Amino acid sequence: MTSITLTRFNVNPRSYSYQDSYRACLDATAGANCHSIQSYMNGLMSQMQNHPGEPAAWSFSEWTRGNNTAEYWRAATAIVLEYRINGDAAEIGLALHDRAVALGYAHIIMDSLSRQGDRTATIVFPLTERVTKEQYARLASVLMEELGQYRAASGNMAFTHLIHVDHLCDQLFVPGAVIAPKAKINETEKAYQNMDPRRFEAGGPAAAVHLVAPILTSHDGLFEWTPNASEIAQMDANALLASIGVDLTANGQLLSE
Repeated sequence: MTSITLTRFNVNPRSYSYQDSYRACLDATAGANCHSIQSYMNGLMSQMQNHPGEPAAWSFSEWTRGNNTAEYWRAATAIVLEYRINGDAAEIGLALHDRAVALGYAHIIMDSLSRQGDRTATIVFPLTERVTKEQYARLASVLMEELGQYRAASGNMAFTHLIHVDHLCDQLFVPGAVIAPKAKINETEKAYQNMDPRRFEAGGPAAAVHLVAPILTSHDGLFEWTPNASEIAQMDANALLASIGVDLTANGQLLSE
């Protein structure tokens, strides 16, 4: 039976402080002895509506009492990836959900907020076992690549990253294969070695450079045409020879003319 931990932090002006933790079951049908993570999340968000000042920063890791710094972090029970929204909030949430379904992973898709209060979308991937910070970094990197979604939140892959919520945030658990950390790391050991997942913090992929062949004209401008391959080669050769001081003219004209 897969379990997942939800830890809440109070949002202070310059920092965060630990409030409490909940150990839940991933499966909503686990039975009376283990409440589902979705029931906990729904209950806590409802509590936020009725009781202002409830802890609004969440993590799916285990912590000792303190703040959200590495010294108080113990282990992660899920990989959490947050994305900024540009326009329709449902659009990016649906894109993340569709990609996770295509990959076959169990996940929680949810509304969230930045610390500044901007709406974001978060996807949570439960794990079959707790992971270290090194394992977390690798899994977050791989999942970012597999999702291929841009506009990731700054600091998205940090194991200490917190998401923010309010009572308006909806969430949905989608069943699927729960990621086995060690197997996933071994499976992707040689993948994505030269890729920087932080490029997904950009607004989109870099635009492709389109090279347009120059238009050649006759001296009087009457005729225009695009040079063919042999003409391009000749022009390149002329340029190279000119760069080393070779005289390219015969009676005032280029040798190719």
